[in-house]
Amino acid sequence: MTPRKTFRIMFRLFNLLVLLLFISCGSNKSKLSEYNYFNRNYFYNDSLKVGIDFDKNVQFREVAVSNEKEFKQVLKNNNIASKDLFLVADAKENGIEMYFFYQNAQPLSANFKNAKILVSDTVNNTFLFEKQKGKRKVLGLVKTNSRKDKNFSLFVNDLLNKIDIDSLNTKKMSYVSIFIKNFPNIHPNPLFASKKLETAPLKSEMGNDDKFQFLAAVNASMSNNKLYDSLIVDYEKERKQNFTSVITALSSKEDVYKDDEVFGKIAEIAKENQVIMLNEDHYYPKHRLFAMELLETLKANGYHYLSLEGFNSQSSEKETTPNYKNGIYTDEPYFAHFIRKAIALGFIVTGHENFEKGIDRELGQAKNIIKILEKGPNAKIFVYVGHSHIEKKDDKDKWMAEYFKELSGINPITINQTVICADTKQDLTLIPRKYLADTTKVKSSADYFLVNNLKPSLKIIYPNAEFKKVIVKDSKFSGYKNKEVLVEIIDFKEYAFMNNLAIPIQSFLTIPKNSEVAFELPIGKYHIFIKTDYDKTIYDQDMIVN
Repeated sequence: MTPRKTFRIMFRLFNLLVLLLFISCGSNKSKLSEYNYFNRNYFYNDSLKVGIDFDKNVQFREVAVSNEKEFKQVLKNNNIASKDLFLVADAKENGIEMYFFYQNAQPLSANFKNAKILVSDTVNNTFLFEKQKGKRKVLGLVKTNSRKDKNFSLFVNDLLNKIDIDSLNTKKMSYVSIFIKNFPNIHPNPLFASKKLETAPLKSEMGNDDKFQFLAAVNASMSNNKLYDSLIVDYEKERKQNFTSVITALSSKEDVYKDDEVFGKIAEIAKENQVIMLNEDHYYPKHRLFAMELLETLKANGYHYLSLEGFNSQSSEKETTPNYKNGIYTDEPYFAHFIRKAIALGFIVTGHENFEKGIDRELGQAKNIIKILEKGPNAKIFVYVGHSHIEKKDDKDKWMAEYFKELSGINPITINQTVICADTKQDLTLIPRKYLADTTKVKSSADYFLVNNLKPSLKIIYPNAEFKKVIVKDSKFSGYKNKEVLVEIIDFKEYAFMNNLAIPIQSFLTIPKNSEVAFELPIGKYHIFIKTDYDKTIYDQDMIVN
């Protein structure tokens, strides 16, 4: 699956995420649930080797035991402890609650029946059953809220048959489903999602496969990240081999622009052109950083609109700052900084994503950009997209830029920063198409190609701010002296306004030392979260840096 196809799937599924329930992360979460994986109604625990293929109406929720007395009594009578709990699910349409427990047991004899009902309480509408294979035993405590459910016993027997021990249905599980389930659109924990993807019970093919793509996208949200660095080194290796010598040879050309010259050249282009389209690779914060730095140049040359792929501006609050409701890409801190700066400069930030069913996505995107021109024919628009949407000519597919050119009569200037990777002395190198048109290594019709070797840093975002060292102390950190934790820094004003919809200004990984976590921040007020790869929040406090 190619990157653009995977991210197309990601975008569609991410917008459905609010319809899906996910396991919450309370402090009483069972340790056995750490290796739970979900794909809609299919469940699998890789550590316990237990799979359950539920009915279509099942919903998963927090892994915690009910406080009802009859539940506790049944568990006590059958020597089941709360620590044995690994899954809680509801069949809400039927009013049924399900609790699943795991125990190691004595191996079964060859003739022993491995599934049976232990408790059938028709007064309280509660069943307890067990299923065992070898040493692995699963116990299910099932209760219905319907007093007259004649089919309840049939439901329990059917459920018993759906439990598989030592068997994974690979057709029911995918990296897409793991990403969607563990990377929700409201304040996700990318460290937790990364662990779930990395340890998923699925085979990963070599090369640019689904596992890599989702891992890279999730880890791009976290700086100081060795896993991300290793993924990107492999991702760029072949292109650097192909292009480093080519770009080095071109660097002496007068019309190949480097560092500050890049902004000067784009200023010239912006004066004479109404639409500029820049693409990104969704794994790269540095691509968002360049787009952000380009805003002042475009604003000075009459650009007033910023149109973003995958961006949803239909949230209930007035758009004054980026938030998690904006879509799949804005949860990365540097994308959020990009939007913050656009708003501060007075850009009208909008989205051109096609949400209309039955219309080609590329055509729909082009039409949505044209709607800006219908309101103001002379409007100057900065269009920011992923990968191939900027292509004005392609032998296989017809992309947004080609539709836009045909329908609007405007030939957009396109800049591609996804194709070329090269080791250069410069942070930025802008190359006109004429120097790369004849090489078979470049698969793009873009007008210009950008080599982007920027190094994202919070000091670039706040160039005039005074930074101070911050030390956060907490006894809970002592349990993580050899493990990475995720530190999220949120601007206090944004957090006070939007709470869990607020996107961090910085997210990074670190290992606590002596029950301390140290970092630098500009003088100001913030809210700090520190989280684990088990999706547990171990620090949640306001902070003033002065």
